[in-house]
Amino acid sequence: MVNANDIQYTQVPEPFWGLPKEMPRIPDSVYCNRLQKLLTKMQERNLDFIFIYADREHYGNFDYLVGYGPRFEEALLVINKEGDSWTLLGNECLGLANYSRIPTEKILFQSFSLPNQPIDKLKSLDQVLNQIGLLSTHKVGLVGWKLMYPNYGNAFESDIPSFITDRIRAVVGKEQAMNVTDLFIDPESGIRVINDAHEIAYFEYGATYASDSAQQILINARTGLTEVELSQFATYGALPTSAFPKVISGNRLDMGMVSPTTNKIKLGERFQVSMALLGGLTCRKGFAAYTEVDLASEARDYMERFMKPYYALVCNWYEMMEVGTNCGNIYNMVETTFPKAQYGWYLNPGHLIAIEEWLSSPIYKDSPITIKSGMCIQMDIIPSVPSAYASPNCEDGIAIADEKLRGEIKELYPDVYERMENRRNFMRDVLNIQVKPEVLPLSNLAGLYRPFVLNKDMALTVKK
Repeated sequence: MVNANDIQYTQVPEPFWGLPKEMPRIPDSVYCNRLQKLLTKMQERNLDFIFIYADREHYGNFDYLVGYGPRFEEALLVINKEGDSWTLLGNECLGLANYSRIPTEKILFQSFSLPNQPIDKLKSLDQVLNQIGLLSTHKVGLVGWKLMYPNYGNAFESDIPSFITDRIRAVVGKEQAMNVTDLFIDPESGIRVINDAHEIAYFEYGATYASDSAQQILINARTGLTEVELSQFATYGALPTSAFPKVISGNRLDMGMVSPTTNKIKLGERFQVSMALLGGLTCRKGFAAYTEVDLASEARDYMERFMKPYYALVCNWYEMMEVGTNCGNIYNMVETTFPKAQYGWYLNPGHLIAIEEWLSSPIYKDSPITIKSGMCIQMDIIPSVPSAYASPNCEDGIAIADEKLRGEIKELYPDVYERMENRRNFMRDVLNIQVKPEVLPLSNLAGLYRPFVLNKDMALTVKK
């Protein structure tokens, strides 16, 4: 077990592992398999229909089956137990249904369109439900994006808008239409929790660009630039984000979820960069400083008080990741070595990632869930510290792959595998974080932490 005394601040070369030349395209066979897994789950729950809601922020479960998400509108995918499907889309997204990765009948549902757009072909949801054959005797599953059931104990609470759920329940009754989002994202049994070689390669594409964007911003960080100016060094172009980008400094970090402004970066102030694309997020938080001397006097014990204990925790987290590890034990390690009461973290110490930045989390107190091959997991532990200090943060994602899955990735996507292997070797040989063979880093920066952002040569490592 690594402890704070094992951490050193030393010269570390900047790693460059390149960018993907081609975006992986998930084959049709994967989407067919996803649909079959869902139909099996529906049979187990005795469901006649399942309704999967999506909007621009919450479309992962919808995208998992059709291969796209709605843009600035809502959408609804309906599937019956025989595998027939209907996709309800608004005026401007209707054309997307032509590219659905599963067979589906598209239905123009103008209630999903933008305000004051034409509604010359308006259908009520009652008409649509009648068209697809929903009857009062049917049992229905509702899928939004939150695990209200079973985690919160109420199978009938749903985050799908009431103008949809009310009409469905008017046909089948409240007790015959329940929240089954867990079929998709439950961290133990959800069909989206385990990924194959194609899915991991797809996620690595986004994670690589997210980490490269963060890396270029960090390399170019200097005082006098505004947050907006610095954000322009990001390299992800117009790729879709899974969380909004952050380049923020100074007291603006206290606001948390904010976007860049023309606020200038000043010596000795707190600093954060966070970039998230489909498949991964990279975040770094520290000081816009060269050494402790640049900090306010009350924060000059930053390295010993917060950074070394935190980085030791990060190393232990990575080293615990292997197939079969109990997630409750991971939680216990975090609580024992980096107590919540002392360091103020309050979210799960790690979570699953997909096209969403946060899918769900198997890591919580007394969790019975074990780490499995095919999981993609974010190293995400965020302390809360006194305002004079920068709360340490060193987030990146990894995939877990047993020998068989590693072989499949290597055969199907040799460039992807080479990048992941280079990252793993860097973690082990340079940073001295002894990750297991099944840990495949998705980020170019996995494990690399330069808490004083203006010092481009120095980073934390484990002593050899």
